[in-house]
Amino acid sequence: MRILFTSLSCLIDPASGAAISVRTILRLLSERGHDVMAFSAAGFDKGQKPSAEEMLRWSGFKLDSANDLWTLNDGGVVHLAHSVGVHSIRQMNDDTVKEATARFRQILDDFRPDAVLTYGATDYESSVRKLLKEAGIASAFYLAHPGYKSHDAFENVDVVFTDSRATHDLYRERLQLETTVIGKFVMKPDASPPKGNMRHVTFINPSYSKGVTLFYRIAEMLSEMQPSLKFLVVESRSNLDKIQSSSGLPFSQLRNIRRIGLQSDMKDVFSRTHVLIMPSFWHESGGRTAIEALSLGIPVLSANHGGLPEHLGNGALLFDIPKPLQDTHQLIPPPSVALPWVTAISRLTTDEEFWLERSRAATAQWQNHAPDDRVSLIEQRLKDVTNARG
Repeated sequence: MRILFTSLSCLIDPASGAAISVRTILRLLSERGHDVMAFSAAGFDKGQKPSAEEMLRWSGFKLDSANDLWTLNDGGVVHLAHSVGVHSIRQMNDDTVKEATARFRQILDDFRPDAVLTYGATDYESSVRKLLKEAGIASAFYLAHPGYKSHDAFENVDVVFTDSRATHDLYRERLQLETTVIGKFVMKPDASPPKGNMRHVTFINPSYSKGVTLFYRIAEMLSEMQPSLKFLVVESRSNLDKIQSSSGLPFSQLRNIRRIGLQSDMKDVFSRTHVLIMPSFWHESGGRTAIEALSLGIPVLSANHGGLPEHLGNGALLFDIPKPLQDTHQLIPPPSVALPWVTAISRLTTDEEFWLERSRAATAQWQNHAPDDRVSLIEQRLKDVTNARG
């Protein structure tokens, strides 16, 4: 099959879990003999550089002057990007969307895909799916976000893929939307275990939805109990300065927190991680980082809702998040909510036998994430909708 992905969002985006998942899916489809390409308008969740061109160059793209498209080859998948001058999707106006749509038409004519995979519900993605329906080309939607409120986002879509049963159930109840659950596609990072003072308790993307206020309570309590214990905070899309300013929580006064910015490669992060925590307040559909930790035998502490319990299973220690925190992410929890997390972290960082027990559990759970059967499911569903369109 000839399979094309398109969105305003670039798949070579280390800040986007959905981008990393779809990028992995495309690579696996390419390895199985399919002709696979991706086209974007160079949108990034968090731009590290001031312009789209600089972001593309930073991400490894090179400009092809023959067609004025940026190109990158990734495991047999050709990624094409058309720069519209800005890398923030919110700053892309009607003219830039029309410009990107015109370039997509050219790609469609040249590549002639059997099926097109998309995500997002901007005017660009909506117009693309309408165009595909008119052209008789099958379209699929990758759904790993709980925020879609209207069925309009899925208009002209032949099949919707979700990464968890929890998200499938969420949209069946909310929109009566039928989806195909394909699970989370994660590749094992290339990282070595941390040693000595490199061992950290790691928290990624400190935002309200990710449970940053609960993280504060955990770090605050452990700063008194175990002052030598260090937390590593990876500021991928959000940072603690903004949270401190808006919440009043004095993160800057906690000396047990080390901060690093967005990483293009998570190898260094995992090579410092002794324990990973994911105290998400919102509906975490997949929990990519936690699954990556499982693959490396890193013990995980996670919220017990959304798609996290089904993906992490017995490989993680799961803790309930009180409903008020799930409903209002800016709330600051009392120490009693943090206490179970603090107790578990303390034991994992002082009891080697317990750490090894949880590490073995993480590795065993990772075996459930083998992709072969699930890639076959994607292939079959794409073939089914392609044949139905034909």
